[in-house]
Amino acid sequence: MQTYAVAAGHPLTAKAAEDILQQGGNAYDAVIAAVLMSFVAEPLLSSPGGGGFLLAAGPEQAPKLLDFFSNTPLIDSRDLKPSDWDFYPISGDFGDKTQEFHIGRAAAAVPGVVAGIYKTHEKLATMPLTLLARPAIQAATKGIEINSQQAFVATILTPVINATKQASVLYQSLKQGAVWKNSQLADFLDTLSKSHHDWFYRQPLSDSMYGSKDCLLQSVDFHNYQCIVREPLQLQCGDYQVLTNPYPSTGGLLIAEQLKHHRQLTSDYPVFNAMVSMEKNKQKLLNTVSRGTTHISVADHLGNLASLTLSNGEGNGHIVPGCGFMMNNFLGESDINQEGFFNWSSGQRMRSMMAPTLIRHPENSYALGSGGSNRIKTAIFQVANRIINHNSLLKTAVEAPRMHFEDNHLDLEPGFAAAEISHYQNETKVIQWQNNNLYFGGVNAVQTGETLAAVGDFRRHGCGLVGLK
Repeated sequence: MQTYAVAAGHPLTAKAAEDILQQGGNAYDAVIAAVLMSFVAEPLLSSPGGGGFLLAAGPEQAPKLLDFFSNTPLIDSRDLKPSDWDFYPISGDFGDKTQEFHIGRAAAAVPGVVAGIYKTHEKLATMPLTLLARPAIQAATKGIEINSQQAFVATILTPVINATKQASVLYQSLKQGAVWKNSQLADFLDTLSKSHHDWFYRQPLSDSMYGSKDCLLQSVDFHNYQCIVREPLQLQCGDYQVLTNPYPSTGGLLIAEQLKHHRQLTSDYPVFNAMVSMEKNKQKLLNTVSRGTTHISVADHLGNLASLTLSNGEGNGHIVPGCGFMMNNFLGESDINQEGFFNWSSGQRMRSMMAPTLIRHPENSYALGSGGSNRIKTAIFQVANRIINHNSLLKTAVEAPRMHFEDNHLDLEPGFAAAEISHYQNETKVIQWQNNNLYFGGVNAVQTGETLAAVGDFRRHGCGLVGLK
C-alpha cells in the first residue's frame, strides 16, 4: 500500500504536493511543487525573493539540511548610514500587538529560495521541473480565490503593500473572496522551470533586483550565492531522535535547549520553566528571527521525509520588474540584525529562527515546522514535547493551546486551566489572548509509520492531506 501525507499553509499548496505524489513523484518532487505553489497561494509569506531551509531524510540517504537562507551584501557596512538609503520603519498590526520593522530597497538581502529549488531538484527529485511547476503556473494564470487567512495577512502588511505603486497594484485585490491573478509570476515560474540552475543569479535578471542606487546588493552578491548542504543538529530524547536546523541558525538550537531542559525538570510546570531557562540563555546563541514565514511537510510511500520552511520577512515593498514578486526585507528586521542595522559582516549567511524538524521513532516518524517569527522556537518545542513526552496524537499536539515566554512576560492562548494561569501570574506578567492567533505560529506536520496523519495548523488555516496512490 502506497501512502503519503502532506501538510502546508494553504489548501492549494498542499494540493500541488498531493498531485505530484499521485503522479509517482517522491517527497522532494512534491515539496518543490508545493513551494512553487506557495508563491501564488501565499504571496505575502512566500516569495522567490526570500530564503529558507529544507531538512530531508529517507531510508536510503543520510539526513541533510539544505540551507538556502539569505546572505548579507558584500559591500562594507561600516561607512553606510541607514538615513542615506531607501530604508525606513513601518509597523505591522497583529490586533493585540504591533511590531516595527524596516522596509525599502536597502532592506533586501541576497535571495536564496531559487538556489534551494534548483539544489533540491538536482540532488533529491525525480521528475522534470517543468512538470513540478505546472500547477503553480496554471494557478497564477487562472487566478485563485483569496481566503480569510491571506486577507488577514494583507491587512497586517498594509504598510508594505502601500509602500510603492507597483506593490499596491499587484496586491490590492488580496481581499477575502476576490480572485487574484499574477501573469508575471506565471511567466517567471515558466522560465525558472526551463532554465539553467544559475539563471536567477546572472544578468540580466539579477540586475532587475539590484539595479538601483538605493539597493545595497551588487552583481557579485548574486554570482557568489550558493545553497549550502549541512549536517542537521541531532538530539536523542529516549527512543526519539530529533533532527533540526543547525548552527549558524539558532531556531533549532533553542528548540533542542528547551527539550533538554524539559527532560531534566521535575517541576509541575516543565514547559514554562524550559521556556524561561531558554530565554535566559538565548543571547549566548545569538537569537534571530524571520517573521513572514510558511512551512511545508511531506512524507511519501518510500519513507522519505521533507520538512521545508521559507520566509520573505515582511517584504521590502518593491516588486521585481516583470516578475510578479516582492524582495525580502531581512536587513530591516531588528531581531535578525542583533548588532544593529547596517552593521553586518559582509557576504555571510544570515541567521534565522526557522527550524524545519524531523522526529524519528521505531514506530513513527514526523516532519514538522512552523512560521511565526520568534514564536517558532516555542511553537515547535511544545508540539515536539507533546509527541515525545506525552505520546499525543498529532492533531492534539498541534491544536493544543500554546504559550510563549519572552521579554519577561508570558502570552497565553485560551484553554489553560485557571490554576495553571494563577501559577504563571505569580511568576511573571501574563497576557491572556481572547482567541487563538497566528501570532503563536503555524505548525504544519505529518506522521508516517504505524500511524499516518497530516495536520495543518488551524491558526493559519493550514491544510493536511493523507492518501493512497
